[in-house]
Amino acid sequence: MINAEDEFLATLEDMDAIRLYPSRDITELKTIIKNGEPFTSFILKDLGRFEVWGIGDHIALDASLAILASINEIDLESSREKIKNYRGIKKRFDILTKSDGYALIDDYGHHPTEIKATMKSVQKYASLVGVDKITAIWQPHKYSRTVDNLEGFVKCFEGVDELLILPVWSAGEAVREIDFAKEFSRYNPKFVNHIKRVGDFINVEEINDTLSKGIVIGFGAGDITYQLRGA
Repeated sequence: MINAEDEFLATLEDMDAIRLYPSRDITELKTIIKNGEPFTSFILKDLGRFEVWGIGDHIALDASLAILASINEIDLESSREKIKNYRGIKKRFDILTKSDGYALIDDYGHHPTEIKATMKSVQKYASLVGVDKITAIWQPHKYSRTVDNLEGFVKCFEGVDELLILPVWSAGEAVREIDFAKEFSRYNPKFVNHIKRVGDFINVEEINDTLSKGIVIGFGAGDITYQLRGA
């Protein structure tokens, strides 16, 4: 006797599905800069070249899935134009301001895997816009997450030239002892309680410094986003 689940699976097998094999179907990937903004350019199957805002293979993969999902709903040229103008969600490699030799970026990354992936994008972006300094401002999110993933957090900032660490955003958790100075000593980090947006730049009164050169990127899911935006 065939049950409802078997009938459903049989129906799926009979459907004319559009399949994506990334290593074969997404080709000629390259990152390009337009007016200081990063775009990923790629060819999808036999559909031609597309451009989507952002950096990384995952950007091309996500865009390809969206294009193929819409292919029977809107015409291909509309998809090509719409995907090029899509800027992604806020707080994921969100370029707040940019000028010659400087960019301020807000990123929601609060897990080492996320931060590591974004750091690769930052390094590529810095290279393409001709910037040789990357400053990361990190607000650890939750004591439990920081302790449980401490080794990952230490490694994920590799490639940064300067690291500023804000107090842990506890999200209601009890305080736990973490020796940040010892664990992150390889970066010679600076510890500050607050940063302040002044115009396009970041002022750090505690160390009498204004971050006005290179790529400055903030990581965290707490109130760092408001500090970066001057809200």
